[in-house]
Amino acid sequence: MISNFYFALTASEMGLSPTILALIVVSSIAFIVGFAKSSRENEYKKLMDSFIERKEESD
Repeated sequence: MISNFYFALTASEMGLSPTILALIVVSSIAFIVGFAKSSRENEYKKLMDSFIERKEESD
């Protein structure tokens, strides 16, 4: 017989208070937003750099 054993620990069993959980959630959201913004800016910068290089080569 195949049995599946699932287990989970609650936040309080892991020693996480509501304050720490809120801090983890806020930090995670800030990281994701910052990473997305940084990636978008880097793509734009690379695109503009390549455009400027091509323009200089054609002159």
